[in-house]
Amino acid sequence: MDDTGTRTYMQWLRNEFEESPFWKHMGITFDRLEPGDVIIKMPVKKELGNSNGVLHGGALTSILDSIIGATIRSTREVRVATISLTTQFIAPVKEGTLYARATLINDGKRIQYVESKAFNERGETVGTALGTFAILK
Repeated sequence: MDDTGTRTYMQWLRNEFEESPFWKHMGITFDRLEPGDVIIKMPVKKELGNSNGVLHGGALTSILDSIIGATIRSTREVRVATISLTTQFIAPVKEGTLYARATLINDGKRIQYVESKAFNERGETVGTALGTFAILK
């Protein structure tokens, strides 16, 4: 894909994700979107909290899962599906903005193994995930 094609695809991909009902509901947007180099962010809203007054683990898992899908799709024009996702909760999140980025571990033809990390505004890691994703045609 040439530079114009890459820019056009990245614009389409940004819209594809940011206009999805789930991302809108969660408040997730792109902070950076380049082929293979993606950061997403999500405001920590009280509606996403648990009874302990911190971000619900499901919300943290959602951003870790979302960044993996976005990162894979930034490298090739495919659809993906989560096969498995193992999440580690490292620190509670009470306020601010949550960021996430992912690293492709094994860029397979049909299966992708990817690590993701969520971090706060100070750059402190608050959660990680290891995902196995299927490449859909």
